[in-house]
Amino acid sequence: MAHKRVYAGIDVGATSIKYGLVDVTGEVLFKEQRPTLADKGREPLLHLISNIGEHLMLSAAEEDYEIPWLGVATPGSVDSFTGTVVGMSPNIKDWKGAPLGSFLKERLNLPVWVDNDVNAMALAEHRFGAGVGYDTIICVTVGTGVGGGLIINGKLWRGSSHAAGEIGHVPIALDGPVCGCGQTGCLEAFCSSAAIVKRCRDQLESGLTPGFDAVLNGNIEGLGIRNLFAAARKKDEVALRVIAETARYLAIGLTGAVNLLNPDLVIVGGGVADGGAGFVEAVALKLRKRVCDAAAEKLRVVKAALGNQAGFVGASLLGEER
Repeated sequence: MAHKRVYAGIDVGATSIKYGLVDVTGEVLFKEQRPTLADKGREPLLHLISNIGEHLMLSAAEEDYEIPWLGVATPGSVDSFTGTVVGMSPNIKDWKGAPLGSFLKERLNLPVWVDNDVNAMALAEHRFGAGVGYDTIICVTVGTGVGGGLIINGKLWRGSSHAAGEIGHVPIALDGPVCGCGQTGCLEAFCSSAAIVKRCRDQLESGLTPGFDAVLNGNIEGLGIRNLFAAARKKDEVALRVIAETARYLAIGLTGAVNLLNPDLVIVGGGVADGGAGFVEAVALKLRKRVCDAAAEKLRVVKAALGNQAGFVGASLLGEER
């Protein structure tokens, strides 16, 4: 009796690692997540990812599934042929240079494909999500960091040295805040969850507004992205203003990319997009006002459809894409 063929994917985030098994139609058959423990450094994280790979193989074997390869998505630019992280990853300690592909192949005795996390998201959204039917797509995620992925003429575009799509490190201000990459004024320095929370905290220095007082029980120390959006749902003026500012910054960062590539679609994902409160709609409105008329003519800006599953679903497709 033939075993059912399924794909295995791991999405390494700065905060959590999401992973699962996916069938050829995009249905998620199994999924879990674990804390990344990014501050522990490279070696513990490599071993954790290897353990997760073994767990996926065991889970597949228990269901009589056949896994042809393991796909891994990670922050940072990745040499997708060797599976080595070649670019900076400010949110994971000592991650540049991590030999993910060779490390996992040796321990799992399975073909392993590795790529940037937003490249994986772009693959997933193009194949199964909001990008179905579109040929030229910019994907951007806004969360712990800001990342980008490009689909051009229906194919993932990685660039000459695997660094395409790094929209989080496009400068949007001459003298802006320092980014985790070491430069100043990067989009990520304005739109990461930490940057958003800091702006919000600064605006609440004189006291909590009614919406924040309600969601924080009077204690500003608990302020984070989730309760910022909770306050926005209560129509809190500071929360709504901070979200609008963030949408404006993201639109500024996307303007050059849209004018350069003239995409059919911009897909916005990540924890900040998932917060709601009209964020993606605000980005769309502000972006259309900034880009040139010809680029705006057919442009659509939408929220990612696959949520926090997109990374591991896209990772699972890497072997097929290759």
